[in-house]
Amino acid sequence: MSEAAPTPAPGRGAPRSRASVALLHRPVTVHAWDDIVFAHWRCEPETLARLVPRGTRPDVVDGSAWVGLVAHVFRETQVPPFPPSTRLGRMTEVTIEVLTVDDAGRRGIAYLTVDTPNVPAIVAAHALLGVPYTFAWARSRRRGETVGHRSVRHPGRVRHPIRAVRLARAARRTPGPSTVRHAASVRAVAGDIDHSPLAAELTTRAGIHARLLAQTLFWQRQHPPLTVRSARLERLEGDLPDAVGLPGLFDRAPDSVLVVDGTTVRYAWGDVVR
Repeated sequence: MSEAAPTPAPGRGAPRSRASVALLHRPVTVHAWDDIVFAHWRCEPETLARLVPRGTRPDVVDGSAWVGLVAHVFRETQVPPFPPSTRLGRMTEVTIEVLTVDDAGRRGIAYLTVDTPNVPAIVAAHALLGVPYTFAWARSRRRGETVGHRSVRHPGRVRHPIRAVRLARAARRTPGPSTVRHAASVRAVAGDIDHSPLAAELTTRAGIHARLLAQTLFWQRQHPPLTVRSARLERLEGDLPDAVGLPGLFDRAPDSVLVVDGTTVRYAWGDVVR
């Protein structure tokens, strides 16, 4: 993804938020993300503590623990020293994540799910990173300052993503009734730049806390300073939180809604937490 600054649109191009910390190791992957929507809810730490990896706890920011629905368009990837590639294809990722901190003070996130239709990404994330990717049909749409994302899981297909692709092709040839579950749909209208410390804390985290086999790992995450914009929520529906142990989360409005138009995200090895 190019680092050149785009022509400023209304509400864009002004001073940006703080950057994430420099990587301690060489990046293992580099990704271009576009049209990022952040919807966050305040929670009691006790509510989220059972959902995060061993050796971590919910991070208390502005007096609360936080869980977020974060969705974006994944546009390209790079595995240094090779050049960027679009071979994985343009795809949508819809996540539910908890803000976390470990005993070393590293502030990150723990993914409860990353829903996406990209099978190679699902296999690689499970095997190498310990990130709980899940197969779902997902798509995104942007019109002006309105950004929308949607994901839908299908019964019997989540555990077998390769077979799911075959079933989907067959279904298109022979239409019939189908049952869906664990969906999420979010649409927000981006507004002015948000310079608040809370916006920076919710969008700029040092890495990922992930479970891999019997260990908790910390993967560093770094990106340039973000231009974080406040946003007005137009739509939020679905039952995806039910799948990760947070039923009814969407029944109340988020306490924060933000949009970032795009960034380049770098991941590198961090440490074994426990």
